Amino acid sequence: MKKIFTLFLLTTAMLSAMAQGGHAPMKFSGKATIEVSGSTVATLESDTVIYAGADVTLPEMRYGNFVIPSFTIHGTQFSMDMSTMTVTFPEQQFQESITVDGVEKTIIGTSLTGSYAHDAYNTFTLKVSFMYGAMPMPLTYSITAYYIKDYTDKLDVSIGGMFNYSADNVTYSVRTYPENGNTLLDVTVPSYELEGTPLGNLTIGSYTVKGLAMDDQQGGYYRDYVGDGLTMHFKSVKDGQTGMDGDYVMNEMENNILVVYEGRNIKVTNAFHPGKMPFQIVSTFPGNKETAVETVKVAEQKDAPAYNLAGQRTGAGYKGIVIKGGKKYFLR
Repeated sequence: MKKIFTLFLLTTAMLSAMAQGGHAPMKFSGKATIEVSGSTVATLESDTVIYAGADVTLPEMRYGNFVIPSFTIHGTQFSMDMSTMTVTFPEQQFQESITVDGVEKTIIGTSLTGSYAHDAYNTFTLKVSFMYGAMPMPLTYSITAYYIKDYTDKLDVSIGGMFNYSADNVTYSVRTYPENGNTLLDVTVPSYELEGTPLGNLTIGSYTVKGLAMDDQQGGYYRDYVGDGLTMHFKSVKDGQTGMDGDYVMNEMENNILVVYEGRNIKVTNAFHPGKMPFQIVSTFPGNKETAVETVKVAEQKDAPAYNLAGQRTGAGYKGIVIKGGKKYFLR
């Protein structure tokens, strides 16, 4: 019960921050479609939207020879249901402008609807119809996306089981999502640097392993990604001379990753061989510092504005439940 109550308070603070535009941007990734005149012209398996306060940033969109740059929709209208921890964007219109190659382009939004659900996957849905520049007809962009959670901590690295190193303040990004009745994870392995190895100073690049599934024998979410065709940039510099410096395919020797949840934290063990390198590199990430939806904090502000549960700013004399400075009050 204590855990549920604590989660309620933290989520209340998060929703309050949304109303005040005071929380850090949240990233959501998922499958998207682009429609023109009711016909789907593009399906995007992995697209990312950014949500910050009342602002929503859409990614660059491409279909055929058309390219629409990324843009932000500012000041969206929304309401909050505290009983279900749901944010709803009612149907609304908007207008934005962006500058492309020195030319200002107008964006006329004819419709925007969506929601954010504080469920097991922190699901974000959005459907936006708009006209861009001199487009002869509106385009509709739809996405169902899931929250990308970041974990930051020190990373321990073993090379060949003989040499041990560490890298501070690296961040793993994890997306949890449903697929065919199962829960899967996508994990973005960060880029980091190791100094003083037998190969010199190493720079190990970032890549994403998708579709980790629960494996009871491994004790967590696991994937053997041999044959996935993933590439990683690997660079070595010794005595001022560059040795290896390129993108290497990790599909010829043992490559696997395991994510184990420990409360709100994670432990990531990643064993990999860049290209044909004879020795294996094993990185272990304890994940003790979480940057996540549940840990959003709102600083108390003496003169902070008050908002009702519909996310609307209230004036003097308002009576009822309000959110002020990250706390809930009942005004009589």
